[in-house]
Amino acid sequence: MIITNNEVKENILFWLYPILIWLSFFPTSLIFLFFFKLFSIWINPIIIICFLPISLVIYYVIFILFLLLFAKLTLILFNLFKKPKEGIFQRNLRDKNYKFFIMRRCLKRFVIKIFNYFPLPWAKILALKSFGIKISNNTSVLDSFIDSDFIEIGKNTLLGEGSIIMSSMVLGDELLVKRVILREGCTIGAYSIIAPGTIVEEGAILGMGSYTKLNQRLKKNCIHFGRPAKKRNGVNDNFILTKK
Repeated sequence: MIITNNEVKENILFWLYPILIWLSFFPTSLIFLFFFKLFSIWINPIIIICFLPISLVIYYVIFILFLLLFAKLTLILFNLFKKPKEGIFQRNLRDKNYKFFIMRRCLKRFVIKIFNYFPLPWAKILALKSFGIKISNNTSVLDSFIDSDFIEIGKNTLLGEGSIIMSSMVLGDELLVKRVILREGCTIGAYSIIAPGTIVEEGAILGMGSYTKLNQRLKKNCIHFGRPAKKRNGVNDNFILTKK
């Protein structure tokens, strides 16, 4: 049975979030004060105030980069204690594989949620790359959800709005973690769900609102849709997408 409500307390890193924010905000504040003091000597303070909105954007970028740096260092520390791995684990914090999976996921989701507020799409891709997700710079992520571990996304891949890419899933009292591979040029429709273990071959399309089964393979250059997804059948059973 697949459930979404988890009775195990998973937000065990809540105490770490304010520490990461403070560590990131402190050097950002020092940089801000240094340049404000420096420019105030040579430039009229009124001109500095006029450029303050642009300056705040720049310092926000500096802040999230520092946040990403400290989160990455924390993640490296976690991995030194327990490397991430695929498998089926008991949903119990006494299980070290499960415990460190939850810690890594909480950390990554917290940082990526902050990066989502940045208006440029490359920011989210930068965060995902830093956290070990194999993803190309030209991938269109839009407003999609991408799990925290064991995801490989090829070049020219399009993830529709609201799509969900899951490499982990709760099955009763167990947690399943299985690698997901989206090969080059594939398209995941809006509000579609990719289950753990899914392999989407090159050029394959998953229709809007569809979802895959565990360990399902979507064939190359074919259209799939349904719940669960199936290759297009009927008269056009052998329909193959052609590229110009």
